[in-house]
Formats: sequence, C-alpha cells, structure tokens
Amino acid sequence: MPKSKAKAKAEAEEVEAKARPKGKKSKAAAEKAETKAPGKAAVKAGPKEKSKDDGRFAIIQAQGVQFRVAKHEEHIMPHLGKNPGEEIRVERVLLVSDGDGIQIGRPLVEGAVVLMQVVGHEKGDKITVGTYKRRKKYRRKIGYRDTLTRVKILGIDLPKGEKREKHGA
Repeated sequence: MPKSKAKAKAEAEEVEAKARPKGKKSKAAAEKAETKAPGKAAVKAGPKEKSKDDGRFAIIQAQGVQFRVAKHEEHIMPHLGKNPGEEIRVERVLLVSDGDGIQIGRPLVEGAVVLMQVVGHEKGDKITVGTYKRRKKYRRKIGYRDTLTRVKILGIDLPKGEKREKHGA
C-alpha cells in the first residue's frame, strides 16, 4: 500500500534528525527561524526618561462607569454634556497610584482630582433590536446609537497634607 505524502515526509524528517549531530538544525528549520524574527536582537531601546507623572494613574467614576486613567491618555466616556475645549474636574477618584504607593479610597480618595478636557463628541456603534409577535404579522426593527464624549486627561492632582484614616473622619 502506498503511504500518503505527509506521512512519508514526516518519516524522512525523523530519519534525518537522527542522522545529524545534536544541537544542529535542519536547513528548513534554520530558514524558518530566520524568517520569523529577522534582526530581533539588533533592536535595542535607549534608556527611558522618567518624568514626575510617569507611573501615576487613577481609577475614577464618571457617569456611573469606572475608568483607569493616566496623564495624556484619551478616553471615550458616556455623554458628559460639555462643549469641546471645556475642562472637567472629576472628584470621584476611587484609587490613585504614583509609582511609590497606592492610595485606596474608602470610598473616595479625599482631595484627589482628575482634570480632563473635552476633545469632541462621537456616536457609538449602532445597536439593532428586532421585535416580533408570532402569528400576528407584527415585526419592528429598532436601532439605537449612544452619544459619547472623547476626553483627554490633563493631570491627576493628589491631596496635599495629612492622610486621614477613614472617609469623612
């Protein structure tokens, strides 16, 4: 009975692997490795400059949704009702991390404020819902697009002064 081409090829590779000394690759394997990652070791990144706000991020709550934000990031939030260019102060900060440590609010971090600027307004993806009543020839197609606000984070301000143990104490 004739063997399939795939089985014959696999057996040939096994015989070749046994015949060659250990630690050496076949020509096909060596070519495959070169095509996957050409010059990967040659690329090195220079030293990264640390800035004051490099590792700082916060978790805020806006419009009932929580976001992880950091300086110079852009986020799409539910419609905030502000015009493009306006600045917004969010005082509902749940957590702040700044490289050194983490401040967790109970429920909020007192005195922490996130400043952001409205970049523009967008519409979300269209959600299509179909309703029907069987045997009644009733069918309706309803669509909905949410209005969203794109914001850019300008900065995260931490409270200055003593830290309190409990919220409102």
